[in-house]
Amino acid sequence: MNTIKHTVEISDELIEFILCGAFEGGSTYWATNVSCKDNKDMKKVGGWKDTYLTRTKLKDAVMYIHTIEDDKHPITKKSIIDALQKMDDPENGCTKALGRILDETYDAGDADLVLQMACFGEVVYG
Repeated sequence: MNTIKHTVEISDELIEFILCGAFEGGSTYWATNVSCKDNKDMKKVGGWKDTYLTRTKLKDAVMYIHTIEDDKHPITKKSIIDALQKMDDPENGCTKALGRILDETYDAGDADLVLQMACFGEVVYG
């Protein structure tokens, strides 16, 4: 099959909405907490505050996703955009979810896939 890569602009608002979907339900089965810089403002995933989303607008802002295995994975705006790019690869099995994200018809499960791809480079949980 012949494929092409295309360029799509990803808005800060779309990144915020994806994180909102992941933090409020899509990823709560594996992501336990989210924190910024030295775990000072740690919040339970599902109980996060809007300040975490506004920090993603900063190019170099880093949030840490804490997992059920007590691992901590940094995510940035760049890692989320890279995750969306990886989802465009048919071998990852995420192209339909990416289509829904770009069409803005996605759900919390699709947002979860983005967060997993940003944290792990692949879908690890379910």
